[in-house]
Amino acid sequence: MSGKRHSCVLTYVPAAVVAAANPTYRRDFAQILSISAEDEFPIVEGPSGFVFSGWLPPEDFLRRVYEDVIDHSRTITATIEYRRALLEFGGAFLQTAEKYFVSSPRPLRLLDFGCGYGVLTQMLAGRDIQPFGYEPSVERSARASQVGIAVFDSLDRVADVGPFDLVVCTEVLEHVPDPRGVLRFIRKHASSGALMAMTVPQCDPAFVASSIDVFLRDRLLPRVFNPWEHLNYFSAQSLRRLLAEEGFKVVNDFGRARSVYDACSGIGEATSLKSHVRSGLRLMKRALATSQSTELICASA
Repeated sequence: MSGKRHSCVLTYVPAAVVAAANPTYRRDFAQILSISAEDEFPIVEGPSGFVFSGWLPPEDFLRRVYEDVIDHSRTITATIEYRRALLEFGGAFLQTAEKYFVSSPRPLRLLDFGCGYGVLTQMLAGRDIQPFGYEPSVERSARASQVGIAVFDSLDRVADVGPFDLVVCTEVLEHVPDPRGVLRFIRKHASSGALMAMTVPQCDPAFVASSIDVFLRDRLLPRVFNPWEHLNYFSAQSLRRLLAEEGFKVVNDFGRARSVYDACSGIGEATSLKSHVRSGLRLMKRALATSQSTELICASA
């Protein structure tokens, strides 16, 4: 991210701790990965303050993590909570697209970069949106293809079917060794004025520091700290900086708006003017207090 090589180690995470934080991992993960449960993996901080995995897993190691260690029957993608959140974010993305592409004479071409099992891609597909997916995982690609999505495992094939009017890149940049390169590929193959839905886990400095303090005391870490899968740990500020440097402008901070949306759920229960005024003040306070998020909708500048 910074272009500089020097960094300091924040902590070393044992393999057993990584696996314990992830309920989708198989119990024989160490045997599958040919490692010991006591092997440690560094999480480091660069000179700019950006946090990342200090060990770049080899391709074969990553393949075994994503294809064999993960029990694909236990992922959260089929849960109500996960799909509700996707529907909300997907709805906001479609609402923004409706404003930007008022009268398109043809179906909008959508690329879901890192489409996983194709859940969000399937939600967004329709008569006015022609979806394509890119997914290097064999298992995920096969499952996404089963629901009728054209999924490619090669960037060359993705480039052949572009340019794209809409791009989805959700929970991807934290997994890749070169997030800047991913954004440059997307921008190169996006049409003029394309929209992109972007999310990564939010790891602001205070959260990182408190999580490591707890880990050093109790040997417990939030699931997000996984140096095998999550190679990058973005804050809202570092993500926005990267997007701006690569030619994307944030047009909707959905994560910031979500807290206000959640607070609106009880407005319909108000029966008096006093209750409505109180609800309005609560919403205003919530909006002012909510900080920037890492759930964004961007336009290609």
